[in-house]
Amino acid sequence: MLQDWFVVGGSTIFCHLIGAITAILFRMLLSPSQMGIWQALKLLLSYGGYSNLGISKGAAREYTIARGRGDTVDAKRGLNLAFTFNTITSLLYGSVLVGVAIWIGLGSGSWLNTWTIGLVAVGLLAVLSRYVTFYVTILRSEQAFTVTSRLSILEGLLTLLVGSLAIWYCGLIGLYVGTCIVMLGALWFIKCQNVIRLSFAWDSAEIKRLITVGGPILLVGTTSSLFRSLDKLMILGYMSDCAFQLGCYSLTLMVTTQLFGLGNMLSIVVGPRLGEKLGYSDSRHEVALLAARSTELQAVAIALPAALAIVIAPELLSWLLPDYKTGIAPISWLIPGVVALSVALPASQYLIAVNRQRRALVVVLMATCLSAVGNYIALRCGFGLVGVAASTGAGYIVYFALTILVSLWPELNSAERLRYLTVLLVSLVPPISIALCLEHCWFVPEIWIAKIIAKPILVVVIWGISVAAIWHRGGWQNEVKFRA
Repeated sequence: MLQDWFVVGGSTIFCHLIGAITAILFRMLLSPSQMGIWQALKLLLSYGGYSNLGISKGAAREYTIARGRGDTVDAKRGLNLAFTFNTITSLLYGSVLVGVAIWIGLGSGSWLNTWTIGLVAVGLLAVLSRYVTFYVTILRSEQAFTVTSRLSILEGLLTLLVGSLAIWYCGLIGLYVGTCIVMLGALWFIKCQNVIRLSFAWDSAEIKRLITVGGPILLVGTTSSLFRSLDKLMILGYMSDCAFQLGCYSLTLMVTTQLFGLGNMLSIVVGPRLGEKLGYSDSRHEVALLAARSTELQAVAIALPAALAIVIAPELLSWLLPDYKTGIAPISWLIPGVVALSVALPASQYLIAVNRQRRALVVVLMATCLSAVGNYIALRCGFGLVGVAASTGAGYIVYFALTILVSLWPELNSAERLRYLTVLLVSLVPPISIALCLEHCWFVPEIWIAKIIAKPILVVVIWGISVAAIWHRGGWQNEVKFRA
C-alpha cells in the first residue's frame, strides 16, 4: 500500500502543481463572472456520474471482493453489464443537456451564447467522462495505480497546454472546446493500455441486482456531492451578484479542491484493499483496523500541505489575482473543514466495503442539513463569503465526527481507539493551529518576503515535530521494524 501511495502521491503532487498553475492562468484569462459560469456548468457535469443508478459502483465493489476470494469470473460478467447500462444512461443524460441547450438557444434567439454552447459541450463531456471514469474504476479495482497516475499526469498537462491556448484564442468557449479535447486524449490513452476489454451485454435480473448493490452507494455519493457543492449552490441562490461572487469564491475552491483531491487520491489506494480484505478475512474488525491505520498515514500526509496552504495561498493569490480578492479571506476558514473531510474518507469507504451504506447516508444527510442552515444564517446576517466558508467547514468537521462514530469506533477496541485519536490529534492539530495563528496574528504585515519565508519554515518545523512524536511514541517505529 505504501508503494502505491508513493506512486499516487507523487503523481498527485505533480498534478496539483500543474493544476494550481492552470487554475491561476485560467483566472488571469477569464473574468470572475465567466469563471462563475464555468463553475455552474461543472456542477452539471459532476451530476452526470449519477445517471447510471450506481451500477458501476456495485459491479466494482463485487469485483474487489471477488479478487480477495480469488474468483473473478462472475464479477467480470457484471462489469460488462454495468458498462452497457452506464453507456446508455450517459447518452440519455447528455441528450437532456443538449435539449436544454436547444431550448435556451430558441428562447434567446442566439445559438452562440455561452450557456447554449456550454451545455452542448457538457452534454458531450458527460458521455466521454462516464466512459473514461468507468475504465478508471476498473483499473483502481485492480490496483493498477501506475496507469491511473500516468493518466492523471496526461490530463493535467493537456489541460494546462490545450486549455490555456483555447481560452487565449476563444475565451470561455475555448475552455469548452479545450476540455473536450483533453477528455478525448484521456480516452485515447486508456485505449492504449492493457485494460479488461468490455463488451455490451444485457441481463435484466442481474442488472437489477447490481443496481440494488450500487444504488445505496450512489445515493451516498450523490448526497456527498451535494454536501460538497452546497456552498456554491447557496452563493448562487442567495447572493445578488452570484456569478461574480462565485467566481471570486472559486479562488478558495481552487485551494481546497487541491487539498481534498490529495486526500481523495490517497484514499483511492485504500478503497480496493478494504474490499479485498473483507473477501479474504470475512472480518469487519480487520477491515476497520486497516481503515484506521490508513487514516493515520493520510492525516500525516494531508496536514503539511494544508498548513502550508493557510500561510502561503492568501499572500500569493492576493498578488497574482487582485480581481478575486474577496475570495481570499475564506481560504483559511474552509481549510480545517476540508482536512476533516479528507481524513474521513477511509472511514466512509469502510462503510461501503462492509455494506453499511445506510449509516453513511444518514451521516451525510445530517451534516448537509447543518451546513445548509449555517450557510443560510451566514448569508442572511451579511457575513458573505467568509461566513459561507466558516459554516461549510464546520459542517465538514461534524461530518467527520459522525462518520467515525458510526463506522470505525464500534469495531475498534479501547487501545485501538486511543491510538487512533492520539495519532490524528498529534498529526493534525499542531501544524494547522500554528498556521492559523500565524495567518491571523502576524504582526509584521509590511515585510512581505519575511512572511512568505518565515511562516512556511515554522509550519514545517511544527509538522516535523509532530511526525517525530508519532514515529517514536505512536508505535510506527516498532511496526516498521516488525514488518522489516
